[in-house]
Amino acid sequence: MSNLGLQQSRRQAVAVVLGQGLLGAIVAIACLAMWGPRAGASALLGAGIGITATTLMAFAMLRHGDGASAQRVAWSFFSGWAVKVVFTLALLVVAFRSRNVDAMPLLAAYVATFFGYWFGVARLGGQNTKRTFGVAD
Repeated sequence: MSNLGLQQSRRQAVAVVLGQGLLGAIVAIACLAMWGPRAGASALLGAGIGITATTLMAFAMLRHGDGASAQRVAWSFFSGWAVKVVFTLALLVVAFRSRNVDAMPLLAAYVATFFGYWFGVARLGGQNTKRTFGVAD
């Protein structure tokens, strides 16, 4: 992956995480307003699980610099995905076993973080990453 491609991928990951944070906060505020502090806190927890899992995977995938081999990049992707899945399942199990967590707000905010992927892609989708550096097309 070129340095330009790596920078674009990192910006894309940041946009996704920010989108997830925004959507998670919206759901948490709505839960707080409709059902009270416990629901709001549960929604924040659900959003936090989704955001943290995405961030862990992004770090695993994008930690290598310019010139990383295809094998190393592929290994980073799959190891990052495995860490994300195990981390998410472990935190969801712990959260659902807690008597202080409302399951529905937690799941609503967790699911809302999935839409952060589309938010991040849509936000950066219009940017042209092809650079010719003075060479005519």
